[in-house]
Amino acid sequence: MVWLPIAAWGLAALVAVVVLGFCAYELMWKSRRLQRDLGTLNQLTERLTGLRQELSDAQRRVSGLR
Repeated sequence: MVWLPIAAWGLAALVAVVVLGFCAYELMWKSRRLQRDLGTLNQLTERLTGLRQELSDAQRRVSGLR
């Protein structure tokens, strides 16, 4: 019966390793996804900044016609 606590601790350690491994995988996956999303948002920000500049130029041209 001495092996029973040892087996329980071994099983608990195995479960802990599996859970920690899964958590590490999830964190890495989400980090990569967020980095990709950040790149996409940065591109969108650049495009919107360009569009804002174009709209500002158009507004100046229109106000110059009046």
